Amino acid sequence: MTIPEIPPLPARSPRWRWLLPRIALAVVASLAILVLALGAFPVGLLRGVVEQRLSSALRTQVAVGSITRDSLFSYTPVVAIRDVRIAQPTWAGTGDFVRLGSASLRVPVFALLFGTFRPDRVALDGARIVLVRDANGRANWKPDGPTSGKSDSTGPSLSDLTVTNTQIELRDAKRGLVVAGPLTVDAARGLRLSAKGSFLDTPATLDLSGGRITGIDPAAPYPFAAKLTSPALNMTAKGVMNGVLDTRHFKADITARAPTLKNIDRIIEAGLFGTQAVAVTGTIRHEGRDWYVDRIGGSIGRSRFTGVATVHKIDERTAIDARLHATQLDFDDLADAKGQAASQQRRAAIGPRVLPPTRINLAKLWKTDGTIRFSADRLLSKGGTVFRSLSGTISLDHKLLTVSNVVATLANGRMTGTARVDHRSGRPKLAVDLRLAGLTLEGLIGKPDIVGGQVRGHIVLSGQGDTVREALSHASGKAAIVATEGHVKRIVADVLGQNLSGAVVHAIERPSQQVPLRCLVANFKATNGVLVPHPLGIDTGSSVGRGAGRIVLEEERIDVTLAGTSKSRALLRIADPIRIGGTLSAPTVSVAGAGTTDKPTPGALLKVFGRSLGQALGITKTPPNIPIPPPATFGCASAVAEALR
Repeated sequence: MTIPEIPPLPARSPRWRWLLPRIALAVVASLAILVLALGAFPVGLLRGVVEQRLSSALRTQVAVGSITRDSLFSYTPVVAIRDVRIAQPTWAGTGDFVRLGSASLRVPVFALLFGTFRPDRVALDGARIVLVRDANGRANWKPDGPTSGKSDSTGPSLSDLTVTNTQIELRDAKRGLVVAGPLTVDAARGLRLSAKGSFLDTPATLDLSGGRITGIDPAAPYPFAAKLTSPALNMTAKGVMNGVLDTRHFKADITARAPTLKNIDRIIEAGLFGTQAVAVTGTIRHEGRDWYVDRIGGSIGRSRFTGVATVHKIDERTAIDARLHATQLDFDDLADAKGQAASQQRRAAIGPRVLPPTRINLAKLWKTDGTIRFSADRLLSKGGTVFRSLSGTISLDHKLLTVSNVVATLANGRMTGTARVDHRSGRPKLAVDLRLAGLTLEGLIGKPDIVGGQVRGHIVLSGQGDTVREALSHASGKAAIVATEGHVKRIVADVLGQNLSGAVVHAIERPSQQVPLRCLVANFKATNGVLVPHPLGIDTGSSVGRGAGRIVLEEERIDVTLAGTSKSRALLRIADPIRIGGTLSAPTVSVAGAGTTDKPTPGALLKVFGRSLGQALGITKTPPNIPIPPPATFGCASAVAEALR
């Protein structure tokens, strides 16, 4: 049986084969209609949207009179906006931020498709703009809230700008600058602003100028100049922006003169401090929120310096990285007149002091970090100083300040070490670890005929306070100084050994004779600002002495007694030990009330002789027991090693 063949069904075209061309045609038609619509879009319909979005962004009331376009069809229409009013934010007070008679803007329509509004031609007429910034840095021209800290990478687009009949007013409380004046931009003279007002409550003028903005390449370098003239600050800047009116990216040569560095900081806002009068020149760059000081040099008071620096703004913090070199430096220049007056007032109230009143409270630097490498070839001081030069590195990290690699050269020798101020919690905590080397006794005392020798030292102290003086007044640790391999005048050694007969003989027969100084060890242990010998000893070729007592750092008062014995037989001993008193700034030395012993007078010697002879014969009352037994020997090697450990 033969099965008949079934013929195949006719092939059907898939649905998409006829649907796809229709979809494509519809899309093309829609795009064409959209493109045509964009070219003829009635911009007047945007008035409400513009008011709403500007009001939301600026958080204040915005009113627009009208928005029109110059032609029925164009992809780069000129849009005219009239009767614009932007009220001041509530925090900025009453009045208007912007009042604008009219503005015309050529707007590339296709740029709007990508969410950007970047007109390339702008003409403003009849505007009054009031810029306000409060003491905390909040500005009506910037959005509220923290910034990302990143620079705007979008380049300039403005090729034509005309400004007529326009007034600019700036009220900057953070800078202390209030000025107002006319702004014009035209093809003939370019940009001009001449404003008058005040800076830090002194009369001021602000002049700005720039190149013409007519038919230019908006990304081409744009020249500008600025000048602020005031008794509080004379500052000029002349340079080039990366593009037209690109104030976030520029390079300029600057000059500045001011009564204090703090006035310059009002403009650049780098967290600088008050000083004596400043005169500087340099080259700076501004990139986004960051500043680069490529070169700076000048004077502060009688100090002379050069340097480079970068100042980075990261969120609300400032990070400084700088290198400074001074050919000469006076630390008094690093305080302004107000600071110096306060220091003089404190000095008058408490008298001369050795411990410096340098402020170490870092509360005002809580937003500042950074590193400053510094060196000074020559140190100056109105009252004279044993220091000759200074170098080191200052690091600040969230109120932890470290001064490392300190090298301070003295008239002879040098001091090295570190210092740290920790103000991350509670009161500032000061810690110092310093070493002295290469010094000589004759250099420190200035009387080589009396005493000489090699001097070394080690100071390790820590305490709390708002100033160096206050912190050290409550410090604990150690302060040690030793002298070895030296010489001492024989009569001084006799007095130290309480050898009266020897002192009389040598004062008459051999007044210039010297004996070896094996060692002088002044190793003081500090507890809450009180230094006690641990030990205090001296060993000469003819005598040995020991010391007891204390030094109170808060009052800088000395109360130390030295008692000694002669290495040779003394026919008559001095009745009383050597007493060292007074203050660190004005110490006193006495023997039996006879005053200093470096150049004893006949009257002083007779007084000492009378008291000592009376005690030896039992005529005068024996003084209270001396707290230090006169030693026969003193272990120089071990005492020196312990003091310098």
